[in-house]
Amino acid sequence: ASKSASYHGPSEVCDSLWLIDPVWEARLIDCLIEVLFMYEADRQRYRDDGLMQLAIDETPGFYKFTVVSAMGVITEGAAGTEMSVTYARLKSLRGVSVVRADTATLQSVDYNAKEIERAVRENVRTPWGWVGYSQGCANAFRAESLMLQGTPQQRKLVEALKCRQLLFSAANGSAHATCGTWKLLRALIDGERFFKRFQASMSAATQQLGLDLLQKLLSSRVAFAAFGSVQSLTHEGARRMWRDNQHCPNVPSTSIIGVVEDHTMPESLQMLSKVLLAQMEYSKAQDTQVAEEEAVAHPIGVRNANAEMLARTDMRSAVQRTHHWSPLKDEVVFLETERDSKSAVFDSPKDRHIFPWLEVNARFGVIERLPASR
Repeated sequence: ASKSASYHGPSEVCDSLWLIDPVWEARLIDCLIEVLFMYEADRQRYRDDGLMQLAIDETPGFYKFTVVSAMGVITEGAAGTEMSVTYARLKSLRGVSVVRADTATLQSVDYNAKEIERAVRENVRTPWGWVGYSQGCANAFRAESLMLQGTPQQRKLVEALKCRQLLFSAANGSAHATCGTWKLLRALIDGERFFKRFQASMSAATQQLGLDLLQKLLSSRVAFAAFGSVQSLTHEGARRMWRDNQHCPNVPSTSIIGVVEDHTMPESLQMLSKVLLAQMEYSKAQDTQVAEEEAVAHPIGVRNANAEMLARTDMRSAVQRTHHWSPLKDEVVFLETERDSKSAVFDSPKDRHIFPWLEVNARFGVIERLPASR
């Protein structure tokens, strides 16, 4: 990728980057800024920030905190392995346990929200925060709302919520889902027209058998769950969720928003990226599955007191140069091509999705540090 005019780091990776020397440390920081952040204005802002240049290490020690993890639309729930190495390192370095909510593949937001609530009720005994990935953000927001508007026992669970982290959030919906429902409707209409021509040559019993089979297929548990999951990711589904939800005030939200480029795009996501661009009239910046404008940590489709509150607590992270599958590695290894391997598109550090979120909140007192004696 081309370098910005303000870049003063090395032209290529070299051993000198890792020298413990003020000059080379500054060049390493400059290189990281260039690699991580999408827009020149953000890069320049960080280069002009004295605190960024100091690169102050976070104080070692443990936190009194638990992370509740809610992954995306395709997940193995509690048995999932997303960012497992990062979570293990988090436990070792910060003493923070991660509870994986047992959300399921192609299930509705309400179903997954109840699983997140169950994970909090059965496993969390400290102040906590949630991290959501893709549809997991919508699931976690919905779970938070159900607890806050629920019984006294449910409200007690959410009293200890301290912060949120959104990874490539689909809580505001995606054009993939909105256009997907439209395509499904058109397919059903075209299918009906196709089969109508056979009415004259088929017996009434055969026609009834076909209708019964189709009805059983469309009303099956699998179809119901799949349609509900897709519907909850549409823009209209997102608006309904935001319209009815209430969330905890004074809980800071951070996020990772990605914009994909040719050199950061996995080959397996090229078609999704092109289709998404063709489906959207409102954005040309996307991570292959969600538009940049929609991946923010607050509602954009409704305007009410709750939406305004969430907008105030959104810390508005700088957009990063990455793709939607950035948190994944082993889960997508079977899709990795030779070009992907050479470009290392799945090898970006996974710690960046979790550690900065926790350390920033600890530095500003949102997360409690445990005494060193412990």
